[in-house]
Amino acid sequence: MTVRLGNWDDVLQQLDGIRRAPASALDGPWPLPVALAHCAQSIELSMIGYPVMRSALFRATLGRLAKRRFLAKGVMSHDRAAPIPGAPAVKDESLSPALGRLRGAIAAFQAFHGELAPHLAYGKCTKVEYERLHAMHVADHLSLLRG
Repeated sequence: MTVRLGNWDDVLQQLDGIRRAPASALDGPWPLPVALAHCAQSIELSMIGYPVMRSALFRATLGRLAKRRFLAKGVMSHDRAAPIPGAPAVKDESLSPALGRLRGAIAAFQAFHGELAPHLAYGKCTKVEYERLHAMHVADHLSLLRG
């Protein structure tokens, strides 16, 4: 299933539609709650800093190109089995807490007025770019939803 999300409103609307989905609703490498918590973790880390960064050369070249491509196309494709390097493992919990964590991360990001941390692969991102990239990240994981 193709899912296209471009902002927080799109993400929140999509989350409303999956609140009763079984944990096994994804065809991907992780149960749905783990994928949602992973997306929340990425949003949280964009405010406090990613624990492990790609090299400065990577961020300035391939990372920058990937960011531009994703933003231009409005869709992201990435390794959906890859955890965030150096981040604590995401716990497998039930759907409700995972949805709550993702909604909480979005609310915290919306309310955040400090300097955002550079992305581990893309480098410096504006708040608008991060919102779009995070929305596309959620969409890429939810594209594996059955149904």
